[in-house]
This record gives sequence, structure tokens and C-alpha cells, in this order.
Amino acid sequence: MTPNPQEYIHCLIVEDEPLSQEILESYIGNCPELKLMGTCKNAMEGNTLLHQKRIDLIFLDINMPIINGLDWLKTLDKAPQVIFTTAYPEHAVEGFDLNILDYLLKPFSFDRFLKAINKFTSIRKNEKQDLPADKDKTLLVKSNKKTYPIKLSELCYIESDGDYLKLYRDTDHIIIHETLKRFIEKLPTDSFLKVHRSFVININKIKYIEGNQVNISSKFIPIASSYRDKFYEAIDKNKQV
Repeated sequence: MTPNPQEYIHCLIVEDEPLSQEILESYIGNCPELKLMGTCKNAMEGNTLLHQKRIDLIFLDINMPIINGLDWLKTLDKAPQVIFTTAYPEHAVEGFDLNILDYLLKPFSFDRFLKAINKFTSIRKNEKQDLPADKDKTLLVKSNKKTYPIKLSELCYIESDGDYLKLYRDTDHIIIHETLKRFIEKLPTDSFLKVHRSFVININKIKYIEGNQVNISSKFIPIASSYRDKFYEAIDKNKQV
């Protein structure tokens, strides 16, 4: 059975050895739930792709040119899950100190690869089960080395600005380093709706609709034509305005 697009594990290979790249690509191709988003030969290429696409899991070599995998991982503000693939077991302790998912020692078999994937799947399943279903659940977000609890019922709208988001509440806003695509996956779809490439709104916070705009907290937010039909369907279903 083909997975739902939202259920794919979006993978990235960061590996400078062509043979190791081929093996990983082959193993990934044998797992229907995995979707390969790119293969990079060094961390700098991986860094670029990480900011362009949704990545859930990185297969990361350690000894690479320019910057090694360990040092690159330390630079990431919010890294996806990481599986190290390396021929050097002496890095294992430092790798696990960085909270990596698993450590595959080359050459590794397909069954050992699959064991690491099953570990990721189990963690993601548990995370989804732990998410409260109600609209008053709280998300913890980081901004300027501080962690803020944000109740979803208090979140009015979200504005995207490149790799940063502005999370607007009634009286203030918080800026976090996160892409809109990744953040929206954490939000309940019955309350939060994308109405523009740069805006997601809490439909329960709408004061009124005027033309192709909604007014929330005295801010006019545009409704792009490509999102208009889904917006009005959601409004009709929600029965809030």
C-alpha cells in the first residue's frame, strides 16, 4: 500500500562516498514509506537542501570534506532525526551525546538499516499519540535561547518570513526559526488554515471577512485566490462566522 504523502518519511543522504550513496539509495528505494529528497556529497550541500525542503531524517556520514558530520550537526538550530553512517566506531559516544537516532557502522546490512528505520517509525508514532487532540494543547517554541509555551487557543495567526515565523497572539508575537511547512504539521487542521503562501490563520479568531481579506486582531490578512475555495469550505464546516 502506498503511504499517504503526509506519512512519508522524507530522507536526506549526506555522504561523500559514491558506493555508500548507492547503497543508501538502494535501501531507501526498498522501503515504500521512505521518500528520498536528495543526495549530497558534503554538509554544505546538505545545509542548503535542509532549508529548501521538508526533511524528517538525515543519513549522515561523519568524515567528509569542508566540515565533518558531527561539527555540522552541532551548528543546526533544530535538526531532524539523524542516523550516522560511518566506518569509524570511535565517534559513537559523541554521536549519541548529540541525541542522534542511530549509528550504522559500515558496511551495514539491509536488516540493520531496517531496524534503524523501525526505530524512527516507532518514535514518530508515539509522538503522534502523545499529541492532545483538543484545541487548547500547548506547543513549546524556542526564540532567542528561551522556550515559550504557546496555547493554540491563544494563537491568532502565523506569518512566514523566509526561514522564520512570527507567531501572533492577541497582545504580542514571538519570532522563531522554523519553516511554515514544518510548523503547520503541528497544528490541528480543523482550526488552522493556510490562506496565503505566507499566512496561516486560526479561523476561530476571525472578526470579519471583507473582500479577499480576513480581519484578525485588527490585522487584515489576504486570502489568495488559490486558497479561497478551501477557506470558505472550512468556514462553512466550522460554523464560526
